[in-house]
Amino acid sequence: MTENVTMTKDDVREFASSVKNICSSFPTSGSWAPDRPSDDRDAAVRENLSRAGWFDLASEQQGSEFLGAGAVELGRALVSVDCIDALLAHGVAVASGETGDVTLARYSQPGDTVWLCGRGAAQLVEVVEATPVNYIDAQGVSIVSTTPVTPQAVPSASVDAWYAAMTGYTAGLAAGALELALNHAENRIAFGKPLSALDSVAKKLADAATATEGLQMAAEDLPSEFVVRRAVGTAAGVAKDCHQILGALGFTLEFPLQRYSRRIKALRSWTPQIVVALEAAREGDR
Repeated sequence: MTENVTMTKDDVREFASSVKNICSSFPTSGSWAPDRPSDDRDAAVRENLSRAGWFDLASEQQGSEFLGAGAVELGRALVSVDCIDALLAHGVAVASGETGDVTLARYSQPGDTVWLCGRGAAQLVEVVEATPVNYIDAQGVSIVSTTPVTPQAVPSASVDAWYAAMTGYTAGLAAGALELALNHAENRIAFGKPLSALDSVAKKLADAATATEGLQMAAEDLPSEFVVRRAVGTAAGVAKDCHQILGALGFTLEFPLQRYSRRIKALRSWTPQIVVALEAAREGDR
């Protein structure tokens, strides 16, 4: 029994390493700008993830454990969230605004089908019109109008796969931000010693590292809706600490911490609503 568990963990690590290699081969470009709509999808990354079995894992019994670990590398490399949403077989959209009269979809265009998440349920709809908008992050966000299609439940295995991958992805974002802050703190000299030697900075780094490691562990442990819903809040706390350590440098658009913190902030707006809707619409029991 112990041998089987060890082999499974080795397989998970090997898969995560493969995902990391894919990310290294196709680095994410920094194309986001505040004055125009941005879409960070990369066909080469998606094709290579498909070859590695990424999308097939959504329907496999132990797939979530692999997806959670692999998604950490996707988040660390700021790969498109589209690769996470695709585990649901359709895109995602949320009802936005105080009255829910504005629908935002990411990575979608007319003719696509998306899970519309609003009023506590996920409904499969077709995008009829899509108007790209400037957004806090490069997630190809559009204001869309939709029409219902044949009602269906969200496959339970797909929901579990998305939960694991989104938790891992969020952990990867936190890890990427922490690496930037740690490198800065170790190399920046303040009062004759590295910034990381200051007690206040060391504590922030330690707290951020603990939170990030916790997220990574949760991603490989079949995270529940409770966990994934709160993961983005935890990552936001890590990003906040990293910004404080980096100071003004972290707030410049050219510095990569901005990309991590923007993405975390955007996911914090989407993920809780999506989770509530998916849980209500999932097919059958866990």
